[in-house]
Amino acid sequence: MPIVYLLLALVLSSFCAHAQTAAPDFFAFVLLGEGSDGQPVPMVRSVAERTTACPMLRTSAGGATIPMTARRRPPGGHFDEVTVCEARYPVAEAASVVLGNRRIDLPKVSLDTPRRVVLIGDSGCRGPAKDKPQECDGDGFAKVWPFGVLSDEEADKRPDLIVHVGDYNYRGTERGLVLPPSLTGYAAPLNVNVYDTGDLDDEDIASLPIGAAYWSQNIEGSPNPDKWSNWRDDFFRPGAKLLVAAPWLMSRGNHELCSRGGPGWFYLLDAGSTLLGPGHWQVECPPQLPPDWRPGAWPKPPAQPFAGLPFPTHTSAAFRLKLGRLNIIAVDSANAADAVLFNLDTYISQYRDVARMLAEDPTPTWVVTHRPIWAVVKRDKGGPIGLSPYGFINETQREAIDRVFGRGLPPHVTAVIAGHMHRFQAIGFEGPRPPHLAVGTGGMELSHVQPPPSPENPRAAIRVEGLDRSPAWVVGLRDFAAMIVRPVEDGTWTSVLYGTEGETLAICDSRWPGPGHKRSVCELQ
Repeated sequence: MPIVYLLLALVLSSFCAHAQTAAPDFFAFVLLGEGSDGQPVPMVRSVAERTTACPMLRTSAGGATIPMTARRRPPGGHFDEVTVCEARYPVAEAASVVLGNRRIDLPKVSLDTPRRVVLIGDSGCRGPAKDKPQECDGDGFAKVWPFGVLSDEEADKRPDLIVHVGDYNYRGTERGLVLPPSLTGYAAPLNVNVYDTGDLDDEDIASLPIGAAYWSQNIEGSPNPDKWSNWRDDFFRPGAKLLVAAPWLMSRGNHELCSRGGPGWFYLLDAGSTLLGPGHWQVECPPQLPPDWRPGAWPKPPAQPFAGLPFPTHTSAAFRLKLGRLNIIAVDSANAADAVLFNLDTYISQYRDVARMLAEDPTPTWVVTHRPIWAVVKRDKGGPIGLSPYGFINETQREAIDRVFGRGLPPHVTAVIAGHMHRFQAIGFEGPRPPHLAVGTGGMELSHVQPPPSPENPRAAIRVEGLDRSPAWVVGLRDFAAMIVRPVEDGTWTSVLYGTEGETLAICDSRWPGPGHKRSVCELQ
């Protein structure tokens, strides 16, 4: 045998042996949900490949062993290689998840006011997509896709709470889909746009595929269904160190819609669980095709799935975490249209629930929502336009809040925290509206700063008129980053935005904006 073939055979043999012996992935984390009694409930989740057995939860103080129970896999077989299990997690006591000879140590959880809160969002990587592909390799997930770097850095800052503002899975959630004749029964492949209600911060291609039809990646027989390997590579592997650093509040993004990464979201990360008490359960996405549509024998064109019928989506109810002198209300805004009014009744109902929570408890409160309530985008990407040189999003949430609250959110809402825009934007209002932070800088390819900074002083805040009928001062950055927020007992807070080298990019203080102050909530460094 020629030497070159012998070497090639040895290399391939070594590679195959490594692939066969590589340990299956195993992750664990603590997430917070609201129990039936209104109190926060810590839950531990384990995520293990190539096993059907659940781990045990072992407490550190008494050494008690608590069995974990399996969550229900999404149908279709695309998550069959991974088992997700859960149990209630102790308060004020560290614990470990043990699976065979493997062990993951988890943090001590406090339900007091958190002192250091990590904000991160839009952390996935697009990969070799048709539109604007993104490189997802590099030494330790280096700067081409920095989520792993940010994950390690923020874990080292010893947070008490981690808030992810949504969009975990990009490489598995493309905008378009080519459906083969074997699926449709048609003579030629069918190109469709996957359902979403707006992704309008992308500077090159605006996406608003709302129409009479509902197209989903997760229809039976889809060539690109949601699957475990994308979740593993986009979130769990690069975020492994941060996963065990502190308990998590997970917010759902539009990439986790049922038409996109929804099956994985509800299996892996959503807080819905029977562990929260009566009236709670694990949520699943509805079937993504009408019941009479069969693979290979679809109704002939121009038939369109769910035309004239309710779309098979799910919006989770808002929930509240009471953590000492800080409340956090999480709003599922995945299905709120960015620049037009769509699903408005759903969000009026959501914000009525928020209003009830705020009325019954005057504790300082943050509202966390993936899609910004107030954000400045390019003129042709948002609405209403009017005479403003800018566009604004999110129109559905803004209208819902106007109808529910009238004069605006009450003063004990001290921050609105969001992502969705792949950049940092901080807004301080001159009128009585809470500061607004968008921190969608966790790893996805960045978009340009809006409004454009002044050439003479790029760090200066820009005054924007007409942002929800109130003058606002806006600063922004196009940098990969995460934020550490420090709440104070009186309801105020300060924060620092850190870059991938640990450098300070912005400092913020909730006391800076307000009537007559004429400044944003953050200053760029």
